[in-house]
Amino acid sequence: MPDFESSRFADSEDYEEFVDLFIQSRQEASTYKASDIWLAIEALEGTPESIFENYLTDNQKAILIGEFNNVPVGFMLLNLFKLGEALAVRVDEVYVHTEVREVGVGERLMDSAIDWGERNGAVRILGRTFPGDRHMKNFYERFKVTARLIEVSKEIN
Repeated sequence: MPDFESSRFADSEDYEEFVDLFIQSRQEASTYKASDIWLAIEALEGTPESIFENYLTDNQKAILIGEFNNVPVGFMLLNLFKLGEALAVRVDEVYVHTEVREVGVGERLMDSAIDWGERNGAVRILGRTFPGDRHMKNFYERFKVTARLIEVSKEIN
């Protein structure tokens, strides 16, 4: 059987896989420059379990599960919100297991996110990445998602 990648919306059966992947994503995120700032003021708050429940039950949010050969290997958390007079969809968090990052799972997730946004009337999609995370920056740029806001900081003593 050939290898294949796919994405789909999560359901309650994805709880354990999501929690495991979410924990992996936070462990990886903690290794990036500025992760302390992100964790303090930008990252989703709550346990993986409460985040799963919130995104699964809120009709303005969605969880996409990325799969490789029908095995969950990633997720994308989406949030529909007002941006001025229009609607936009924000990728709140995205993660694909390191061993399958070059096979197209992320692309399937982004395609599904864009489709979901369009079906819900969004005119823009937004995402974030850490400084130095070239892989994620390149991923977004493949979909023409480009920097619109850059946050800067300096240590002061």
